[in-house]
Order: sequence, then C-alpha cells, then structure tokens
Amino acid sequence: MDSEKITAFMREHWNIILIVAGVMLIVGAALNRNWLCDPTGAPQSHRYGRSSRRVIFFLLGAALVVVRIWSVVLAGR
Repeated sequence: MDSEKITAFMREHWNIILIVAGVMLIVGAALNRNWLCDPTGAPQSHRYGRSSRRVIFFLLGAALVVVRIWSVVLAGR
C-alpha cells in the first residue's frame, strides 16, 4: 500500500481507529496481557508496578473510547 493511501484512509476513519485502540487498551489491561503491561525491552519502572500500569492503561483506554464516541455523537447533532 502507498503511504498516501494509508494517510487518506486514516484521515477518513480516524474515529474508528481510535475507538479500536481504546478497546485494545481496555482488553489488554483487563486480561493482564504481557504485550501491554510488560513489554520486552522496556526499562522497569520503579514508580509503578504491573497492577498500577494495568489500571492506568484501562483508564486511558476507557477515556479514549468515551471521548471518541462523545465527539461522534456531538458531531451528529
């Protein structure tokens, strides 16, 4: 695929892409997946443990989904 086609697709469907990203964050945090909570090669954070990172990612995903849906609803008015 051409980079221009990818950019055009992302501009056209950015709300759906961000909702899917938010849902992936929620699912990854809820199911305690390693690809989200303990990525390989990332420096270990001494400030936040795995459980804290799961809560943070869950809240970020939920906020992303809520804001995207809210913006779509408001744009439809």
